[in-house]
Amino acid sequence: MKILKNSILSIAFFTLAFYLAEVLRRHTGDENNSSLIFIVAIVLIARFTDGYWYGVVASALSVFFVNYSFMYPFSQFTLQMEGYHVVAISFFAASVTVSAVTTRMRKETAQNERLYKEQTEIKLAVEKGMMRENLLRAVSHDLRTPLTGIIGASSVIYENHDTITSEETAQLAQNIITDAQWLINMVENLLSVTHTTEYGAKINKTNEIFEEIVALPVQKVKTRYPDCKISVEVPEEILLVPMDGLLIRQVLLNLVENAVKHSGDRENIVIRLYRQDDMAVCEVRDHGKGIGFENIDKLIEDVTMNKDTVSDATRGLGLGLSVCKSIIKAHGGFLEAENAADGDGGAVFRFGLKMEEIPVYEQH
Repeated sequence: MKILKNSILSIAFFTLAFYLAEVLRRHTGDENNSSLIFIVAIVLIARFTDGYWYGVVASALSVFFVNYSFMYPFSQFTLQMEGYHVVAISFFAASVTVSAVTTRMRKETAQNERLYKEQTEIKLAVEKGMMRENLLRAVSHDLRTPLTGIIGASSVIYENHDTITSEETAQLAQNIITDAQWLINMVENLLSVTHTTEYGAKINKTNEIFEEIVALPVQKVKTRYPDCKISVEVPEEILLVPMDGLLIRQVLLNLVENAVKHSGDRENIVIRLYRQDDMAVCEVRDHGKGIGFENIDKLIEDVTMNKDTVSDATRGLGLGLSVCKSIIKAHGGFLEAENAADGDGGAVFRFGLKMEEIPVYEQH
């Protein structure tokens, strides 16, 4: 199959060169620089065929046809004319050299592309390894803390059930529930980040209406934090977005929970959806203490948070944001954070996903 393809390409380029040279000869009526046209054809043959010999054969045929058709006496191959030996040898040598150089450059280019691909794969493997290592480091701390709390509270109830009051028992039970809910959230995050890091972060996208994705995360947060007030602002137009709905719900759940737990604000959490060019954007805004300016970039860029350097970080913040970053990156979107600029205080976490255009007739 390769031989057939290479032969067809060689014949096509050579025929085109012959035709152009013939047109040029008829136009000038005499010898001309038709040999240059054949050299261009040889370069193209060497570039687009596999192997060195196609260019060599094209070089030999070019010497013959240039001599036969485009040098005096026309329609006759001869080396009897003065200087024709030198012309033939020089032309063949130049053609073969050009063919060899072009073939070598093509092979080097292919090799460089292969090396670049291998380096990219190695880099991705290293990044995945680092992500797993960082996740394990974060999870080892974040799982140990609630498990210790659950074991401690359960032990107190079991060992002192006949001496502690019902109020103390209820408080310890509430602590167990809180830590258990945290563990559930942690497992959801781990499943999400595993889903986006396996198999090259391939995800299954379906067209989802962005507004409908918001409902479940808001409901979950209100169930876990009954005293929290969350408002949702949506645009009049429908925002249709190709996404993995389960993963994007996890992103929104993490961002809203972070706002509730780390901002100090449970009275005015705002989720706003809007269109920005061809992106559907979701903002999660709180009116709390905001983010330290030196930590805004670190919140998004670091895979896991260093709790010694982030003053407002508490248990699980880094893992939750690393999950958000992984999911949004796998969707080809953006994730950013900033302090609110309207003077009311608080932080804004914002992510955007490329939209799917809705045909006009479907909007009515």
